[in-house]
Amino acid sequence: MAWGVAFVLSLGVHASASASASEQLLSLAEAASRALADGPDARIASLEAGQAEDALAEARSAYLPRASISSQAGYSNRLDERLRTVDRDGRERTYGLSSLGSDQGWFNFYIDQLLFDLQTWRGMERAELSAEAGRVAEAEKREAITLDVLRRYVEALRFDEIVTLDERRLAAAERLDARAASLLTAGRIVASDREEAALALETLRMRASERAGARAGARRALANAIGGTPGDTWHLEPESLPVVAHVATDADAELATAPELQLLSLRKRMEDVNVAAARAGRYPTVGLRAGYSNYGARRYDNFPDELSVGVDLTVPLFDGFKARNAIEGALKGAEIARLRYASMLERKRDRVRELERELAVGMQRPSLAARQAAVAEERLRLAEVRLQSDRGTLSDVVAASIGWGREARAAVDARFDAVVMWATLQRELGRLSAVIVGTPEDVTGGALQGDAHAPAAEAPREDGDRP
Repeated sequence: MAWGVAFVLSLGVHASASASASEQLLSLAEAASRALADGPDARIASLEAGQAEDALAEARSAYLPRASISSQAGYSNRLDERLRTVDRDGRERTYGLSSLGSDQGWFNFYIDQLLFDLQTWRGMERAELSAEAGRVAEAEKREAITLDVLRRYVEALRFDEIVTLDERRLAAAERLDARAASLLTAGRIVASDREEAALALETLRMRASERAGARAGARRALANAIGGTPGDTWHLEPESLPVVAHVATDADAELATAPELQLLSLRKRMEDVNVAAARAGRYPTVGLRAGYSNYGARRYDNFPDELSVGVDLTVPLFDGFKARNAIEGALKGAEIARLRYASMLERKRDRVRELERELAVGMQRPSLAARQAAVAEERLRLAEVRLQSDRGTLSDVVAASIGWGREARAAVDARFDAVVMWATLQRELGRLSAVIVGTPEDVTGGALQGDAHAPAAEAPREDGDRP
């Protein structure tokens, strides 16, 4: 199963009639874009990907020529000391004692070129895979950030609806409390019935105040996630939330592009390269060096400078079993990487199937919960009518009011839970960021602060609310 998405007016949420002049319109896509553009987690992931690219460039530089200059010019109080000798042809030679035995001139210029080093070449291949893994890790972090912002955005919208619902319930409870006082005065109910209505009102006020505070906390959490300030006020757009639709597709094929599996696949390839690099330790290395040295006026009397070109060849004969042990360790690492990939693939398959089943059921819950809430509200209206006609009791009205609140809250939760469940499935498939925001080039906006994996605030629940 896969899920197509369209941004349309959906969910039937009760949004505010209009945003005030001081409020900024903030859609889900814009909120996620702000977090992905300049947020610390997003920037860290981008910098880490850049580090991997830099490491690749460094590895590739091994096969570029290298030039260096060195100098041993200086002063010695024995600078003028001489060794006078005669060569085999009878010619007199004079050497400066201060520099006798030195193989470096006062000024040296060298050019070195690596010709063959298989182990270095394998290291370059590993650096290429590491750079690719850095880009995939950045994509994985984008998915996590997008899911976190969506959860915070949804939670803020959820509290908006709950606070609006609390206002309606408080108005109804205050009317009922006033009516209870009138009925007590008329002698139609007893004091305990009057106290029941008063307690219901006070309880609702307390919980409404608690949820209003939680709503402010959810707004602050969203501001932190997208780089806003606590004083920012936004008009959130429920219509910017995604709506899911069933589309038949091959989930296994899509899992292959999930960032987590791509990373593990790259790890497998990197471990295979490590095996090849360990085996390359048994091969010789070849390099070329060309240089010019000037020995200074006081070193040799026979020649003042030298131009040299040579080949640097190293052939390993016995390394104390270092290469053999390195190969054995690399082979074990490659097997570990293969097992991790297979295990992760199976876990993600199971997780995707589970989410698909939950979402198939979760998509049916909003309409069912809305119908149950409508029935509960009608039950409350009928209880009030019966109370007015002396065919019902005040306790029936209080009970019906509590039931209506519970079912209305369940309807709100059902709508938003379906969106979060859909987003979690898209996150598992590795395409949530592309669906919500687009490609990385499409992202612009603010900064992310705080932990991208911090859980969103949870609305306090009343006794009897669904768990």
